[in-house]
Amino acid sequence: MNASQTTHLTTDHHAFTLLETVDPLTSHVMRTYRHRSGFLVKILPRPGFSRRFAALTVPYGSIHTTFVREGLTTTVPDGSAHFLEHCVFSRDEQGGLLGRLSALGASANAYTSHTHTMYYFSSVASFSEGLELYLDAVLNPYLETDRIDVERPVILAELDQYLDDPDTVCYVQLLNSLYHNHPVRQDIGGTAASVKQITSEHLKSVWSTFYQPGMLSLTLVGDLEEMQILKSLGARLATAQPVRGQAVLDTEPETPENQPVIKAMDVSAPSFLVGIKDPTILPQHPLEGRELVLRQRMARLAFDTLLSPASALYEKLFERGLINDSFGYHYACEPNFAFLAAGGESKDPQAAGEALIIGLQHAWRQGLDPELFEIQKRAAAGDFVRSLDSIEHSGLVQAQCNQYGLDLFDYPALYDKMNAETAMQQLGFLGDPASYTMSIITRQSED
Repeated sequence: MNASQTTHLTTDHHAFTLLETVDPLTSHVMRTYRHRSGFLVKILPRPGFSRRFAALTVPYGSIHTTFVREGLTTTVPDGSAHFLEHCVFSRDEQGGLLGRLSALGASANAYTSHTHTMYYFSSVASFSEGLELYLDAVLNPYLETDRIDVERPVILAELDQYLDDPDTVCYVQLLNSLYHNHPVRQDIGGTAASVKQITSEHLKSVWSTFYQPGMLSLTLVGDLEEMQILKSLGARLATAQPVRGQAVLDTEPETPENQPVIKAMDVSAPSFLVGIKDPTILPQHPLEGRELVLRQRMARLAFDTLLSPASALYEKLFERGLINDSFGYHYACEPNFAFLAAGGESKDPQAAGEALIIGLQHAWRQGLDPELFEIQKRAAAGDFVRSLDSIEHSGLVQAQCNQYGLDLFDYPALYDKMNAETAMQQLGFLGDPASYTMSIITRQSED
C-alpha cells in the first residue's frame, strides 16, 4: 500500500490542497497540489539532481474539433490544435519561446497528439526563468492575425513534406479505412485546405476553452524551490476561475472498411499496414482512468508477445521473406478509440498483410504463450522502475498520466493484475475478420 497524507497549504496569495504520496518500492515522493481554480501541479522531488524538468499538459488534441463550453457548441478546422501549438511554441524573428528558452540553456520541445498537447523543457540553470516563460507563453499567447499569417506557411510546408512521406501516407490511409466518423481519421496537422481556413478567432476559442488554468496540469521533477514555485503560481492564479470544455464526438461503427486501400507512390520498396479496430472503445462507450491505462499496458504486452522478433508469427513471416527489419507495430488506446497498426516494407505487401491477418487470428485462437508474456511483463516492469531515476522520462510519463488521473506509483499494482489469459480475453476482436483492414503503398509503374 502507498503511504499518503493530505494537508492544506495557504499563503497570502493562494490556496492549494496537498496530497503527498510515497512509493513503497523506491521511496520516491510525489506531491500533488490542486489549486482552487482546478490547476493541477505534480511535483516529484529529486534532491541532489542538477537537471530539472517541467511539462504543461493541455487536454486538447487534434480530435477535439467540436466542443461545448457553457452550452455553446464550437467547431474549428482540422489541424487547429497543431496550429495553436505552433503559435505558442515557435521561433519567430524575436526568437519565440523556443529561442528564448535556448538562450537560457534549456532543452525544450512540444508536440500535439490526437488527445492532448504537451509543452516541456529541462535545464540545469535558469529553471525558474524558463518556467515563467513557459507559463507566459501558454497562459497569455499572442494569437492575433499577424501571428497566424506568419505560422501558416510554415505549417503548410510541413504538410507538403508529409504528403511525400510514404509511411505517413500509408498510416493516414489506414486510419481513414479504420474509422468512418471519428476525427482520429484526420492527420494531426490537418490538410492544406483546413489549415488555410484557420483564423485567429478559431485559435482564441480553443485557447479560451482548453488552455485555461482549470484544464491544465503542470509536472515538475528535480531539486526544486517548491514553496517559491507555488507562491509564483498562486500569484498567477489569483483570479483564475474553473473552466470546463467538453469535446463532442459522433457515434462510430464497430467495424472498419474491409477492402484494402492501395496507393502508388515513387518509393524504393512497397509497404503495408494492417489495422485492427478495437470495437470495445468508441465514443459511444468510452474507457477512462485506471481501467484505460490497464488496458493500454496489458494489450501492448500482449502484442509484444504476439509480434516481437521473439514471437513465432514474426519468425514465420520473416522466414517466408514477407517482412524484414522494418516491421513494427503500435497499439493506440485512448478514451474513445483504440486500434492496432502493424506492418512495414515488403516485396509483396498484399501477401504480407494477408498472412499477418491470418497469423493474428490463429494466434488468438491458440492463446498467448504465458511464459513469454511473463517475460515481457517482467522486462517492462523492470524498465519502468528503472526509468523513475530519469528526470526527463519520469516527468514525461507523469505528465501523460495526468490525463488519466493516475500517478507513476500506480503502475506496479497495474502490472500485478496482468496475465496472458486476461490479456487475450480483452483482445477478442483479433478473432473477428470484420475488425481488420489494410493500407498498401506500391511502386509507381514506369511509363
